[in-house]
Amino acid sequence: MYICQWSLEIVFGKQKQALDIIREWGAEKFRSSEFKKSKNKVYVGHIGESPSLIIDEYEFEMLEDFTKALSQMGQPQFKKFSEQIEPLIVPGTQKWKVFRVV
Repeated sequence: MYICQWSLEIVFGKQKQALDIIREWGAEKFRSSEFKKSKNKVYVGHIGESPSLIIDEYEFEMLEDFTKALSQMGQPQFKKFSEQIEPLIVPGTQKWKVFRVV
């Protein structure tokens, strides 16, 4: 099993707007990509982390499913979400981390 976390920091005061986009984007991911093979959780910083930190986490049984899901993000139905969230992200803060559950 693999835990795949997309983390990003959001411009101050834009957390709700970013979470709304992430939720709508997630719904589309589950409708039309391999992300439907995962379980999803979204976290925000609370104590010891900035509330500007958002983690969009996916649990996959197979790493290949995650790789395929990422490759599908170039499809036309996903473009609007990346365009909507791009101005809300603090430059240089977004990244993926992948953990293998032992």
